[in-house]
Amino acid sequence: MVTVLGLLLASSAASVAQPAWACGCGAMISDSSVTISAETSIVRYDAGARTEEIVMRLSAESSEKDAAWLLPTPSEAAVRLGERGWFEELDALTEPRVVTRRIWFPDLGFGDGAGDEAGPGGRGGAVEVLGERDLGPFRVATLDADDPDALAGWLARNGYRLSSDLEKALGPYVEQGWKYVAVKLRAGSGTLTGELDPLRVSFASDELVYPMRLSRLAENTQRLHLFVLGEHRVRQTTGARMRLAFAGEVTPGQVDSPELRTFLGEGLFMTELIDGGIDPEQIVDDYRFTATDNEPYRQVVYKREVVRFLGMPAGWLIVFTTGGLAVVLGAVLLMRLRSRGNLTRHPRRRGT
Repeated sequence: MVTVLGLLLASSAASVAQPAWACGCGAMISDSSVTISAETSIVRYDAGARTEEIVMRLSAESSEKDAAWLLPTPSEAAVRLGERGWFEELDALTEPRVVTRRIWFPDLGFGDGAGDEAGPGGRGGAVEVLGERDLGPFRVATLDADDPDALAGWLARNGYRLSSDLEKALGPYVEQGWKYVAVKLRAGSGTLTGELDPLRVSFASDELVYPMRLSRLAENTQRLHLFVLGEHRVRQTTGARMRLAFAGEVTPGQVDSPELRTFLGEGLFMTELIDGGIDPEQIVDDYRFTATDNEPYRQVVYKREVVRFLGMPAGWLIVFTTGGLAVVLGAVLLMRLRSRGNLTRHPRRRGT
């Protein structure tokens, strides 16, 4: 299971409330057959305007037709559909640098081929619906609430099932005045399976934050993959430490999508962070990041290439050739030595 946006709630069509499955920004309540197989987010933060944008892509495997999720945000969010191609383009830009090492002996490796890694609303108990609309296969509602019980009640009345653990986990967000994006599959949109359309969520924020607190409810190890864009490279200040996979400037000329070019503006610094094994019990807060020096980094993968001659590894060919030559020379030398020995033992007699 992975982690990116908060896939969280199964609709009331389910006959029994199921356990909460958390992933990234939220938590999922659905049939136990639901598996989140991939999750990636593109996060852009404008420190001057104090705005944040998260483009979330989720891949799932399930027969569920009534799944939904809840995404907490520090302020009211605007939601629209994102583009699938953005992720492939950024993936291509951050491909590891391949260094070829030529070797003479295939059985004598220089390195194991692995890349170098760096270390690394409503008031008075009511819920206010700030907006509601259909986006592709989704029904999206933005909510405000100052009471977790009221929020849970609204979700229940509108076809969501909320576990008691998840209701309790929403408490800190309610106390801090956060808002919520509730998303569910529209009737007739198929099942929660395959790669879902990305959602693009924009909101005001005084800090660069990635909501992760609800992932503590997960029963499985979490995986998170982030492309963080801004004026500077970022470092993580809270949460389980993620692995640095890339750091460098990205310009509009490096991508093909017109909308992604606009998203990048005149160019931004991108930090790619990956964690493929987050223990849910270690998640005690949201993930926060701060700006740091724009030092570039690219992962290096070493590729071994065997030097060959006439189809054979050149090293072994030299060994065999040199060894064979040495045998021949040794035999010749031995014959000469034996010949000289015979002459010494049987000197030629002079005639009388």
